[in-house]
Amino acid sequence: MTRYVLTLAPLLSSVALISTLTACEPATPCDEYVDYICDCHSDDARPGYDCETLRVTYENADPELQDACVVALDEQQTEDAEDGYACAAGDTGL
Repeated sequence: MTRYVLTLAPLLSSVALISTLTACEPATPCDEYVDYICDCHSDDARPGYDCETLRVTYENADPELQDACVVALDEQQTEDAEDGYACAAGDTGL
């Protein structure tokens, strides 16, 4: 029995290491904002709603920009609610 446990130990530690390395990072406020715009306004041709441009703009955003994303998402969701627009993606969690 001990022999099997010792044989499995390296395998289990490898699985734990791989799980740690592939774990998803938590979404940032800018990720949430971009996801909301891309999910809810993908057909919107107005300036500021281009999904790819937003992804590049907010990729690796610093803390100050992350704070701005919180405000931008809140404002967008408020505007959408006032306009009677309901996003099929639902609430993004922020």
